[in-house]
Amino acid sequence: MNKEELVQELLVKISTGEITREELTARLHLTPATSGAPVSEQAKVATTFSVTKMLYVLGAAIVVVGVVIFVSQIWNDTGSFERIAMTLGLGLVLAGAGSTLLKSRPQESIGTVFHFIGGMLIPGGAVVTLSEINVDSVSLWPVALTFGVIFAFYLLLNSVHKNSILTFFSIANGTAFVYLLVAAIIDGPTYFYEDLFTYLTMAMGASYLLLAHSFRGGWNNRLVGFLYFFGSIGFLGAAFSQVFDSVGWQLLYFAIVFGGLALSVYMRSRSILVLSTLFLIAHVSYITGEYFADSLGWPISLVILGFIFIGLGYISVNINKKYIAS
Repeated sequence: MNKEELVQELLVKISTGEITREELTARLHLTPATSGAPVSEQAKVATTFSVTKMLYVLGAAIVVVGVVIFVSQIWNDTGSFERIAMTLGLGLVLAGAGSTLLKSRPQESIGTVFHFIGGMLIPGGAVVTLSEINVDSVSLWPVALTFGVIFAFYLLLNSVHKNSILTFFSIANGTAFVYLLVAAIIDGPTYFYEDLFTYLTMAMGASYLLLAHSFRGGWNNRLVGFLYFFGSIGFLGAAFSQVFDSVGWQLLYFAIVFGGLALSVYMRSRSILVLSTLFLIAHVSYITGEYFADSLGWPISLVILGFIFIGLGYISVNINKKYIAS
């Protein structure tokens, strides 16, 4: 391998996120190449990149909205083939274009944009396809298996391209597949299995947190904040839904939210810290209203609750300053 090929391979790996510029600089003990550049030039380049990405995101969102509005306007005037082509077919074409662009132009984000638009259309298009070919609409098995295929499809794409947007769609479709699969296995009124879905949501939230921790510093680093946020909401929110009719859960939930505060320090995550604090406030409010309002009087309970909130806010801010922001 000559020098030019080596440089090109390094550029590709940096663009796909397999290795960061900082890691490469640290490994080779180099001074960052931008350190000698004027500050104004660095700011100009950063601004250009941020504006470009913002336009990509805005353009992709407008395209998706435009496609949805256009299809809805002509929906009743088209046949089954046209409906499938405008949804699933268009999504697959855009995904193919995105893969081609990721291969031919790995340093640019245009391929990611095409994959984003395609990923927004493919799941809905798959459901439209099932409807148009008159698949049994009573059973959830066809829908569950379809999302399982989409999940496998994005896992395969992601193994080839190693792109964070493909990881996002893998996680999203995989989550839908798990819920639909459980609902299909139950095959009955879901209100009989509310606790099962609560525990499933807690498990999915925990898996999001584990994924976020494993993604730190890698090519999926952009998804870390997203996974911390939704993982915390899923786990803490599902657990909180259990406290209303169970004294055991009311006691256990204090351990859960304090565990969340400790986890925020370990993972250095503001999202986990803020959400753990908010759910702790919600739980303390519920406990105060449920057990102490009548005995102490509501005004006194509010005063005590207010001081508790102030204390929790102070603790939260200090945890952020001492263990996370630093």
